[in-house]
Amino acid sequence: MDRRTFIRSMILTATSASLMPACQQQKAAKDGYNPAHVDHPADLPLPAGKRVPFEWQAFAVPEPGGNGPVLRWNIRPLEQPSRLRVTTAIDGREEKLVEVLLAESGDKIGELDLRFAPVLEPFEILLSAVQTRQVLEQGVRLSMRIGSSPVWFFKPSGDSGEKQTLMPHLWISDDSDPLTAFHDRLASLNSLQPYGWMEGCVLDGLYDLWKSTGQDRYHAALQAHLDHFFNDEQRLIYESPRSEPLDGIVTGIESTLPNAIIAKLDPQHPVLDDVVQFWLNTRDSENSVQDGQTTSAEGSYTVGYPMMVIGQAREDRELIQLAVQQIRIRKKRLIYNGDCWLRYHGGDSRTYRNWARGVAWYGLGLVRTLIQGRSMTGLDDLKQEVERLAGWVQGYQQEDGLWRCFLHEKVRPDTSGSAGIAAALALAIKHDFLSDSYLTMCQRTRDGLISHLTPDGLLTGVAQSNRGGESLQRSDYRVISPMGMGLMAQLISALP
Repeated sequence: MDRRTFIRSMILTATSASLMPACQQQKAAKDGYNPAHVDHPADLPLPAGKRVPFEWQAFAVPEPGGNGPVLRWNIRPLEQPSRLRVTTAIDGREEKLVEVLLAESGDKIGELDLRFAPVLEPFEILLSAVQTRQVLEQGVRLSMRIGSSPVWFFKPSGDSGEKQTLMPHLWISDDSDPLTAFHDRLASLNSLQPYGWMEGCVLDGLYDLWKSTGQDRYHAALQAHLDHFFNDEQRLIYESPRSEPLDGIVTGIESTLPNAIIAKLDPQHPVLDDVVQFWLNTRDSENSVQDGQTTSAEGSYTVGYPMMVIGQAREDRELIQLAVQQIRIRKKRLIYNGDCWLRYHGGDSRTYRNWARGVAWYGLGLVRTLIQGRSMTGLDDLKQEVERLAGWVQGYQQEDGLWRCFLHEKVRPDTSGSAGIAAALALAIKHDFLSDSYLTMCQRTRDGLISHLTPDGLLTGVAQSNRGGESLQRSDYRVISPMGMGLMAQLISALP
C-alpha cells in the first residue's frame, strides 16, 4: 500500500469510528439517571451479624487509611450540572465523612456527610458543569476521612433499573417537574425503606394515593414493596434497625406499623396473628403497649392505628377497645402543660418536647384510629383532642408552611415532621373530624414541601433518623428520605 492509499484508509477508518453507534463506543450521557460502575471495591466481609436487605449487592468504603473504591461511567464527557448519589446498605451508628476525589488527579470535589445513617438513605453531592466533565473523564474515588468502621453502599446489579435512585449514579437534569417526578419515584422500588415505621410511612402514602386517584401504579408499587419483605410462604424477611436479620420475628412497637396496610389488603395474612400476640405480650399495668418502661408517641401511629385496622377487619371487639386505649393512654402521658412530648419515662420524666415527628406520630395515630373507628360511639374526647391539636400546631406554623424540628424553638424546620403534622390535619378534615378552616394551613405545608424536592422528586430537609439524640435533631443537619416522601404522599392524597 502506497503512502496516499494508507492515509486515505486511515481517514476512512477514523470517520467510520466517529459514526459508530454509541453502544459500540462510550455512551452519550442521558438526561436522568446514569448508573456507575464500581471498580476496585475493598475485599471486606460484612460486619458480623449484619445483612444487606433484599439480597442486594453492596460495596464498602474502608475506614481511614484504606484504599477506597472508584466509581466510573462509560459516558462521553459533557459539561452540565449534575448530582452524584450513593445509598447506604448497612446501618451506621456514628458520624462518618467520606471524601469524593477525582480518581486520577486526586482533587477533592465534595464530601458525603453521614451521621447515624440508617439503611436505604440516599446521599448526594452537587456537581458544577466543569466537575461533571471531570468526573466522567476520571471517575471518583471514595475515601473515608472520619469514621471507625467501613461504610457500605448499594452496588449496581442486573436489575438496577427498577431501583436506579438507590444505586450509585450521576443524575443529570432532564427538566422534570419535581412533583411529577415525586410521584414517579414514590410509585416504584426507589421508595423502599427499612421494614417498620419508615416503610410503614411509605406504604400508607402509596395506599392513600391508590385510593384517592384510582391509579393502579400505586397498588402495583404496594405489592412490589411487600414482596420484598415476605417470601412465597408469606414469612416475614427483614432486618432490625441495626441491620440484624429478624426473619419471622415480630419485635419492637415501631416495627408493627406496616401491618395496617397488610390488614387492609389481606386481613387473613399469617403475620397478623404474630403481631397481635406481640402486642398482647408487651402491655404494662394500664394496657399500654410499649417497649420497656417508655411510653412513646410512635405507639399512637405504629400500634394504635394498625391495631384498630386489624380489630375492625376481624371484628375483634377487645382488640378495638385496646386500640382506643393506646391513644387515650398517650394523650394522658404525653400531653403535658399543653406540650406534646415524644417519650414518657414514668413519674415526671419526659423527653423530646414538641419534636415535630413526635407530634406527627401522635396526630397521625389519633386521627387514623378515629377514621377506622368512625362508626363507634364514646369517642368524643378523642375528637375534641383533634380540634385542640389543630389549634395548637397552627400557632407554630412558619411562613413557609413548615414546622420547626422542635416546634417552640428557633431551629431548622423538619420536612418529614411537617408533612406528618399536616397529613394528620388534612385527614381529619377529609373525614369530618375537623373544620375545613384548617385546609389553607395544610395546603401551605404541601407547597412548602414541594420547594424542598430535588428536580427528580426526592424530599430533602428531613431531620435524621432519631439515633443521635436531641442535639442532632436541633442541629442544621438534614437528609434525603423516602420515609418523608411517604408522609408527604399522605398529605397530598388527603387534600382536595
